[in-house]
Amino acid sequence: MIHKLNILVFAIAAAFLSIGAQADDHAASSEGITGIFSFSTNNPAGVVASLSEFAETDCRKKAPVNIRLMADNWNGTESNTHSVLMTFASAEDMLSTFASFQQCEPWQKLMASSSANSTPHSEYLVRPLVAGGDTTKDAMYMIWQMRVENEPAYVEAWTQLMESRVETGDVTGAYGLWRVVGGAESDYTHLAYAGAPNPLDILSSSLQPTEAVQKFYMEVGAIRTVTRQVMNTVVGDF
Repeated sequence: MIHKLNILVFAIAAAFLSIGAQADDHAASSEGITGIFSFSTNNPAGVVASLSEFAETDCRKKAPVNIRLMADNWNGTESNTHSVLMTFASAEDMLSTFASFQQCEPWQKLMASSSANSTPHSEYLVRPLVAGGDTTKDAMYMIWQMRVENEPAYVEAWTQLMESRVETGDVTGAYGLWRVVGGAESDYTHLAYAGAPNPLDILSSSLQPTEAVQKFYMEVGAIRTVTRQVMNTVVGDF
C-alpha cells in the first residue's frame, strides 16, 4: 500500500522546490496538496483494519492530514484495487506530518502491515486548480485522467461546465480539477473528478450529451486527451 512513503519522505523537501516553479496565472485555489497512493490487495478487510487502528492513535489524531481510502472499482486495465488519498492544507503540513510519522511507532506498524497486505502501483502529488462542493458528502466519484495542453483554457471550460451541471442538478456532489506536480507522465498531467452521494446519481450524471456537454467537448477537443476514466467508491475516512 503506502509503505514506500518511508523512502519518499526524504525526497519530499526537494520535490516541493520544483512545485513552485510550475505556478502560473491560474495557480491553485488553495495551498492544499494531496498525495495519491494506489495499490492492490487481496485482503481489503486487513487494510481497513490497519487504517482504523492507526486512526485511533495520538500519532494520527495530532497530524494535520485527511486520510481517505478509495476502492477503484472500475479502472479499465489498471491492476490497482485501491487508493489512499492524504490531503494537507499546505506543504508545511505535509512535511511536518511525515516528519512526525517517522518517529511514530503506530505509523511503522501500519507500514509493516501495508507491506504484508498490499503491492504498491503508483504515487502522485496533486494540487487543486478548481474545487466545488463538499467531498465529505460523496460516496462515489467519476475520475478522468488526462493530458491537458492548455491549462488556462481547460480550467475555464471545466469550471463553466461543472457550474452549469450543478445548476441543472446533473452533478450532485463535489467536483474539481487537479494538476499533477509529482509523478507526472507524458500522458497524465491533470485529473478531474465529479462526485455523488450515491451510485444512482453518479451513473445518471456521467456526462450525458447535453448542450452544455457538447459545447465543452468542442472547446477542449484540441487541448485535452483523456487517457483513462475511472469510477471509484469511498471506503472510509481515517
